[in-house]
Parts: sequence; structure tokens; C-alpha cells
Amino acid sequence: MVTVTTVNLSADTSAADSRLGPSELGVLTPDEFRSLLDRLRRIDSAQPNDADPHLVVTSAAGRFIIRTGQGKLFLFDARDTTAPYGLRSPEEIVTQLVPQITQAPFAFPSTTPTKKPKAAPHYAIASAFVFAALGLNGYTINSVFSIESVAQPPAVVVLTDLNELTTRGRDAIGSYATGSRPGDRVITVTPDGKVRFSELGSRDSSSINTDTFRLGRRDKRLCLLTLESGVVDFVNPDTLLYYRDTYRRSK
Repeated sequence: MVTVTTVNLSADTSAADSRLGPSELGVLTPDEFRSLLDRLRRIDSAQPNDADPHLVVTSAAGRFIIRTGQGKLFLFDARDTTAPYGLRSPEEIVTQLVPQITQAPFAFPSTTPTKKPKAAPHYAIASAFVFAALGLNGYTINSVFSIESVAQPPAVVVLTDLNELTTRGRDAIGSYATGSRPGDRVITVTPDGKVRFSELGSRDSSSINTDTFRLGRRDKRLCLLTLESGVVDFVNPDTLLYYRDTYRRSK
């Protein structure tokens, strides 16, 4: 599934108009997304270029901008404006942005065992201890059972204490920036439980992404666990760390 916002496109995505601005399409299936891309690249190339029709797409693979020109589709990384674009077909974009999840095959036994096992398998005993010790904390359990957990960062444990949530949430509110020059990135935490990612001096609406978050801890540090944008760590009350970039409180 992908979440799509059209920018400067008509409702049927057949025409471009700079007066239309952004419009939320919501969540699309892979087939719906592919059809949308086909319509986008068929937009009349004779229309004014200053309309800049494009899509802003969010998926498990990240956040992207898709532009069109002369029947072609150009894929941009919305979080890295300096990265080169990629020329892609609709099928290639769907494959890249909607990765297929392949589950390991599972075979049911064809016959009923004739003998009662002498003891429970080791993994069942280990699972029982893990569930009891971790109190069924979903985020922590996920890190224990994940195949790649050894190479992953520490799991996020969501805060549940009401007093701590109130205090930490109030302290987190504010704006944090990588610098003060145009193009520097900004993270703004708002009182309504949302976090906004933007760039200083940018007039492009696609450079602004708003997400929701929950407060948690990762490796004893306070953090923001967002719905679609990953984890933002607090180094201290006035400093954030996000994708190895340091953001310092500006407001």
C-alpha cells in the first residue's frame, strides 16, 4: 500500500494546473497506484511546464516525489533533494515503492504423531520465558524474535505512564533545525501529537511532511516513534538526532 498526494493535478489526474495545489488521494493498492502512474505520464506535454504536476508518495520504502515529462516518469527521494532522480517505468516504481513481503513456507504435518513428545521443544520454553519477562511489550518482543535483530538498533519501548507522557510531551514541543541557512532541515513537534519535517526557505509543498508520533525510549534515550517517518532520538532536551543529522532547538 502507498499513500498518495497529488500536486497541481486535476481530480482524474489527466490535466495539470498550478492553481490546484496539493490534494490527498489517500491509500492506494499497487494496482490503483500503477493506473495512476499510467495516467500521470500521459499528461499532454504541451501544457505549461510551470504547473509542475507531481505526486508525493509515502510507503514502507520511504517518501518520494514523482514528476512527469514527455511521457516519462522521474522518481526523486523527498528526503534528499541533492540525490539524482531515477527514470522509471510505472512497473519499476511500483516494485521499488511497494516491496513484496515473502513469508517463509510452512508445511502442516500430513499425519498425526503416534507418540507424545517427551518434552516441549526448546524454542517453546524460551518463548514462554520471553513473554513472561517482557510483559507482552509488542515493540520489545518484535526485537527479540526478529531474524535481523542482531544487526538492528535497540527496540523502542513506548511510554505508558500518564504523568511521564504529560511531562515529556510538553518538554518535546518546539522546533529543531540543522542550521539557519536556506535548505537546512527543520523538525517541529506540535502539542497535538504531530511532527512536521520541512526545509528552511522552501516554497515547495512536497518538502513538508507531517506525521504522528508516540513518545518512547530507545537505548534509555527519549524518542519520537512516528507512524511513517521512522524514529527521532533525543540526545538531550534541546538536541535531536534523525538519520545521523543533528537538529538543535531553535524555538
